[in-house]
Amino acid sequence: MQVVWPLRRAASRTFRRCEELPFAQKLLLAVGFAVLIGITAQIRVPLPWTPVPITGQTFALLLAGVLLGRSWGGFSAGFYLAVGAAGLPWFAGLSGGLAVLAGPTGGYLAGFVLAAMAVGYAVRTFAWARTLTGLAVVMLAANFVLIHGPGLVVLSLFTGVTEPIKLLGMGTIPFIPGDLTKALAAAMIAWPFLQPEPGAHAGRRA
Repeated sequence: MQVVWPLRRAASRTFRRCEELPFAQKLLLAVGFAVLIGITAQIRVPLPWTPVPITGQTFALLLAGVLLGRSWGGFSAGFYLAVGAAGLPWFAGLSGGLAVLAGPTGGYLAGFVLAAMAVGYAVRTFAWARTLTGLAVVMLAANFVLIHGPGLVVLSLFTGVTEPIKLLGMGTIPFIPGDLTKALAAAMIAWPFLQPEPGAHAGRRA
């Protein structure tokens, strides 16, 4: 307890200070998270039966949603997509350009913005979403509904696969273990930031 409380206090104070940062500093923080998404995108494992690789970027994306909130989390994800589409090679496999967004993985990438915004909104609106279990549920829902949902639609259009089981085998089922791991890890890291300081009254966050 003597170790945990100072860590929780530091995390809680850091979160509150991030919430109160001026515009320019929030912009820099959002860009920093976009860079982190780009770095984790290079953790890439290609699969021979699908054009969609396993990557690490959703871990950073979910953290961005929690720590930056709906608007800035969505901006960070959107900035990542826009700069990557402009040619910066920070999509998976050091790729870049508009063709990536217009390709078979474009639906997953577009879902990044929705997922970051949804996570940021949930943790600032619902008290249950700031518990460890609730945060994990929010992250998993955002991942599988808001990222995989549009991802599967676009993947189906590009591959011509319409049979649900086969499509899920290409675009969701192989990614379940990794997505569970990334979401749970992100929840465990982000959860202390959402807690009130030990000994302080827990009020609703703005």
